[in-house]
Amino acid sequence: MRFRPSVIAGFGVGYLLGARAGRERYDEILRWARDFSERPEVQGAAGLVFAQAGQVATKVRGVVTHRPAGGAKHEGSASFAGSGAPSSNGHGRPPAV
Repeated sequence: MRFRPSVIAGFGVGYLLGARAGRERYDEILRWARDFSERPEVQGAAGLVFAQAGQVATKVRGVVTHRPAGGAKHEGSASFAGSGAPSSNGHGRPPAV
């Protein structure tokens, strides 16, 4: 895994500043983040985001597992690749064409 020098430098500066700030500043930031996340407005927005993400996931799942007309499965579909059901040849693989 390769890292760009700017990423390494950014990590180093962040670590240095964090180490100088000390435990008190860390606890202060943690309290601020906790208070922020418990606000009703933030909770409502998070609920909307999770609901929309669920709807998108449902739509994607429908597209990925879509079968062509007639119920025939094709090799590109997730329903075929992950079914694990044995095929008509009894070996768990599609019959050779």
